[in-house]
Amino acid sequence: METKNIPYKPGALKLCIIALISLLLLIPLVMVQGLIHDRSSTKETVEEEIANSTAQSQTIAGPVIFYEEVETKNNKHKETLQCLISNTLNYNSNIETETLHRSIYDVVVYNSKIKIDGTFKVTKKLLNKKWCYLYFSISDLKGLQSIPEIKICDSTYTLELDREDIKEKYNYTRNGSYFEYSTNTLTAKINLPENMIEGQELKYEMTLNIKGTKEQTFEPCSEMTTLTIQSSYPHPSFIGDFLPTKRSVTDTGFSAEWSVLGMNVASNSDGMGVAFVNPSDPYLQSERTSKYGFLIIALVFVAALLAEFISRKEITIVQYAIVGLSLVLFYSLLISFSEITGFGLAYLISAIMTTLALMFYFRRMLKNKAAYFVGGFVGLMYIINYIIIQMETFSLLTGSLLLFIMLLVLMYFTSNMNNISTKDTTEN
Repeated sequence: METKNIPYKPGALKLCIIALISLLLLIPLVMVQGLIHDRSSTKETVEEEIANSTAQSQTIAGPVIFYEEVETKNNKHKETLQCLISNTLNYNSNIETETLHRSIYDVVVYNSKIKIDGTFKVTKKLLNKKWCYLYFSISDLKGLQSIPEIKICDSTYTLELDREDIKEKYNYTRNGSYFEYSTNTLTAKINLPENMIEGQELKYEMTLNIKGTKEQTFEPCSEMTTLTIQSSYPHPSFIGDFLPTKRSVTDTGFSAEWSVLGMNVASNSDGMGVAFVNPSDPYLQSERTSKYGFLIIALVFVAALLAEFISRKEITIVQYAIVGLSLVLFYSLLISFSEITGFGLAYLISAIMTTLALMFYFRRMLKNKAAYFVGGFVGLMYIINYIIIQMETFSLLTGSLLLFIMLLVLMYFTSNMNNISTKDTTEN
């Protein structure tokens, strides 16, 4: 009597169908990513509604002086609109943030006290002025909580809405510094000292109490601009054309300092400032997670094929499809829970639910301990995926290496499949 080991081999048709199922599962994966974008758009709509009822992101620019120069030549008078930017400009912003809740969404708003001071250097042209106006720009006047005043040359002036007679001319570029007319510009007619001389510095100072959402930026419209921002918000994102020269970010807040020369500022400068971001944005992290969805499905299917060989039980095509759909459903669960509990806890709940469901499903199909191997493999894949999305700089490298190691493990276990017997035959 002779016993032969006949290796269990899935048919080529079955392998092709499994590969086709993997490709077809890209459709619900894309639909899930579309759902993520839709929910993210809904959040942005809520943020815009709150910004409209409080104040938008704020951009502060100025002050600058506009004056009309009178030149006399050959008994003829020529009047020319001129602009004088600050010689030095110092912004100092102290920001207190607050999180507003609407439905299931959180939006960061802020109140800030901004101290502004600096100097204007008297030019020869300024000595021949006919009239003189000071201009100051705030992107959303709705955020003003008090009427702004500016003190210059020991005199205090109240800023009001801009003058109509020069608004069309209100465009000025000098030495890279830029100041542009907008409907949110404040102005005040100022009286400069009659006895001022060329090269004299005219000091000014003012304080703003302003509120806004998302961002606060400042335009470096002077020969030398400095900016200091302090806040209790622990998750700043520094934005604009210039990064801080000094910064300190802790769990209790941040402080940052900028120093910018006017000659370094482009005419279309985006300024400098800070955005108040949510580092645990569930939609951003869910989107990053879903990008690994197809790879996880493919590796789990390979693990399922291995479980077939170990258990000597066949998994049908329908069962493979159900396994794939359950892996896709994980991302829908993740989005739903993350809107309520936060991303970390939502990921844990969704991963445990999916892993346990698949493990019990494989246990019912195979009636073999190989089911625990598949369940453990799925859980390990979710752990690796979570580690990857929590990283920033080396996420791609780390993810590629870890997934390559997982592939090596599967290659090792599947290398001897031809020696695994599924049935014995007896020949006399």
